[in-house]
Amino acid sequence: MLPYAPWLIWIIPIASSLFVPVIAYLGGKSREYFSVIVGVIATIFAFSIVPDVYFSILEKSDFIFPWIPSLGVGVGVFVDPLSVLFANLAAFFSLVVLIYSVGYMAEEKNLTYYYFFMLLFMGSMIGLVTSDNFLQMFIFWEIVGLCSYSLVSFWHHRPEAVRAGVKVFLMTRVGDVCFLAAIGLLYASLGSFSFPYIMAHIKEVPIPTLTVIAYLMLAGAIAKSAQLPLHTWLYSAMEAPTSVSALLHGATMVKAGVYLIARLFTLLGPIVTLIPMWLHCVAWVGALSAFIGATLALYTPDIKGVPAYSTISQIGFMFAALGAASSPSSLGWFAALFHMISHAFFQGLGFLAIGGIIH
Repeated sequence: MLPYAPWLIWIIPIASSLFVPVIAYLGGKSREYFSVIVGVIATIFAFSIVPDVYFSILEKSDFIFPWIPSLGVGVGVFVDPLSVLFANLAAFFSLVVLIYSVGYMAEEKNLTYYYFFMLLFMGSMIGLVTSDNFLQMFIFWEIVGLCSYSLVSFWHHRPEAVRAGVKVFLMTRVGDVCFLAAIGLLYASLGSFSFPYIMAHIKEVPIPTLTVIAYLMLAGAIAKSAQLPLHTWLYSAMEAPTSVSALLHGATMVKAGVYLIARLFTLLGPIVTLIPMWLHCVAWVGALSAFIGATLALYTPDIKGVPAYSTISQIGFMFAALGAASSPSSLGWFAALFHMISHAFFQGLGFLAIGGIIH
């Protein structure tokens, strides 16, 4: 891989977002081209890690810098096949949408605001899936929520867009509170947020405590991925520009819940089967969301509402597959991630096609 690639794939977009207002003073399409160039660089760095993981040169690695020594918390990146897969998807689709936005958003005002949050989202989403520990992951988890709220409310002169942004923000915060409670409980049990430490010592956590943690994290994943009963925010989020819908609510951000559940499998290992009814709950939430989402998609007359409800349904299939899994090496786990890849392509491109039709 390229030097320091696991760090630079998320640091470059986040740092570059701060320069968007400065670049905008150059006039013309400078901020648009600047954002696309940043997307290209981040994507190249992301792709460069794939051969190392694929050929087991870097099968699982952890790079840490001290952050809060008193709590034993560092800033780090955790490189394994799961994080590299999600990082590449987030980087690639961010690049595609940034290129699309050059034409699609050309006549819009306040584009400095738009590209600032698009780059911030890109870096934060990649940072979320490559985080070394739960605290760092939660910080990025909240930043992508902020970006979602800000971009859904992009047309702030329209009251319905502002209301949609507030709805998205408040409904996803319900899950975030549960996720934060789970992280706090896990830290109280093990004294660490670190993924490698949790993997090594998870057997020390009593099953009743682990059960509460797992269900709280499931609640966080349900809210972030718009699953029943916290699914209605995704349709409201269609008030955003179609390019935003393609990136945040079609290809990447709503997959954060899927990533969290998949990551739990890698952290807990065989212990995941000992949590009472947890896998059954994951499967049933997914199955019911798949059915209800598809039914609502048949009903809605809104061209953007169809892929919104379809996204709820398709992510439901991913949850159902994870609920049918028993370990990271099982077919259910593989099926969920395989469908996650295919869905990112067909739903992301579907939104972009719909944007052309609306235009």
